[in-house]
Amino acid sequence: MMYLIFAIMSLFFGCFLLLPAFFVGLGLLIPAVGLIVIGIALLAARYYVLRRYAKRVEQLRKDAAVKVRCRYCGALSSESARRCEFCGATL
Repeated sequence: MMYLIFAIMSLFFGCFLLLPAFFVGLGLLIPAVGLIVIGIALLAARYYVLRRYAKRVEQLRKDAAVKVRCRYCGALSSESARRCEFCGATL
């Protein structure tokens, strides 16, 4: 969420500085373009982080779906196992 907030903020201020930059010159144009580039980079980083997180969550859901929880120790064992892999209790 912080990536999105900082990206929007830097894009806003970068675009806001573009208008006076056309009248003043390079003194404001360079920081304006820099803020816009930072905003775009933060949006790209946010996309990458969320995509990686979504893949990890999906993998954890798949792993939990094919496992059975032991009622004695609470460990996750494979669905085809007859005994718990950790405590040896029957499932």
